Amino acid sequence: MSNELQPEYLSQQLAQIQELNEQHQDVISRQATINIGLIGQVAHGTTTLFRALTSFTKDYCCNYPLYYMNIKIFECSNSECTTQHRYFTQQSDTNDKIPCPMCEYPSTLIRHISIIECSGYDVDQMTTLLTSDQLDATILVVAADQSCPQSQTVEYFKTIRISQTQLPIIVAQNKIDIVDETQARLNYSQIQSFLGTYLQNNETPIIPVSAAVNLNIEYIINEIVKIPVPKRKLDKPPRVVSIRSFDVNRQGINIDQMKGGVIGGTLLDGILKVGDIIEIRPGIVEKSTDKTYKCYPLTTQIISLKAENNDLRYALPGGLIAIGTMLDPSLTKSDKLVGQMIGYPGTLPDIIINFKIKFCLIINKDQIQPDLSEEQYINKSTKIGTELLVTVNNINILAKVTSDNKTVAGNSKVIELQASHPVCIPDGVSMVISQKGDKKWTRIGCGILLQKQAPEQDSLD
Repeated sequence: MSNELQPEYLSQQLAQIQELNEQHQDVISRQATINIGLIGQVAHGTTTLFRALTSFTKDYCCNYPLYYMNIKIFECSNSECTTQHRYFTQQSDTNDKIPCPMCEYPSTLIRHISIIECSGYDVDQMTTLLTSDQLDATILVVAADQSCPQSQTVEYFKTIRISQTQLPIIVAQNKIDIVDETQARLNYSQIQSFLGTYLQNNETPIIPVSAAVNLNIEYIINEIVKIPVPKRKLDKPPRVVSIRSFDVNRQGINIDQMKGGVIGGTLLDGILKVGDIIEIRPGIVEKSTDKTYKCYPLTTQIISLKAENNDLRYALPGGLIAIGTMLDPSLTKSDKLVGQMIGYPGTLPDIIINFKIKFCLIINKDQIQPDLSEEQYINKSTKIGTELLVTVNNINILAKVTSDNKTVAGNSKVIELQASHPVCIPDGVSMVISQKGDKKWTRIGCGILLQKQAPEQDSLD
């Protein structure tokens, strides 16, 4: 990476680290600082809206079934520019001095956001996204040609309420071009009624749109601008959750041209800098013949940072960050390090196998076992010895219930789990819980980490 980085953006100087904040121009010139999730029922148009919001580029960052796209939002300086066109969007590597496309007046970069779209066909991944610390707001897509709410929509709102009750929400009432006014107004009323059931002091904006023909997309941008910029814990040690890892070297490359392994992840807290020494936990995990585990955390140096095509000297929370390291690329290829925690040595959470969670039911149990009460269904699903699938840090972990007090409060109870292998997860993290039935895993609830036991070796007997 050159000393000047890309000259068309503002320079990043390491001497400015102590002065940085989430809206500092040197930061938003190069990376996204707000994460917005795009969610919705299957076939309601999340992917179409994602493409409408990012229509100026085809270069999506894909971590199937998640798609990431960073975009810059500019404000026109012309007071006479129409309200709906006062803000406009461009791709992440656009020059910060771009004029307004409507009137050619100068503009100001005011936001740099990351839109994360999850296919409605992968409900587990979408629920995982909602329970993670990655989102600062959500756009809920509701099709105007169907009644509201649909089953997935109800589950998403239950999940949001459990994990992040203050998450800002924008509703996009999609497909209004294929319904008449009566149907559109009826659907609008259904959305309002549904939101009132789950949200207190509901003032959630509902924007009628047609993503297929780019109708009213500018009004969604106007609402995005109103989302408060989240206050990050920049004074904390950096914590990154790895969601990708790969080998960027082409086959047959000369040894002197080889590059170290690259890790893609989301920075949750703190500030990462080029040159930092980082630890990756749990690292390499070995299982012995006596069913105990030994973990070997990895230590390496950051040699580069990127946000999409933008080079960075430092990275703040928000968006997807690519971390270039000095690791042997064989350790990072084919997503081998997905689900690992990254941070300064000695600051990361303990590596664990046993942990206690608060389990919360989110599905409608009447669709599975209508003959049981909610309390009976929860106790049956979480009895001692039951094997569950825990999705956390973008990985799936098999875990057995080892303790169950059988005390159900509302739709929740406390249980203890033993994972099938060591993991490193943050305190208070949320997770998705699935149960096996009819030869497939079915998502039944969410869990919030309450307590951990921290041996680096542990028997599974």
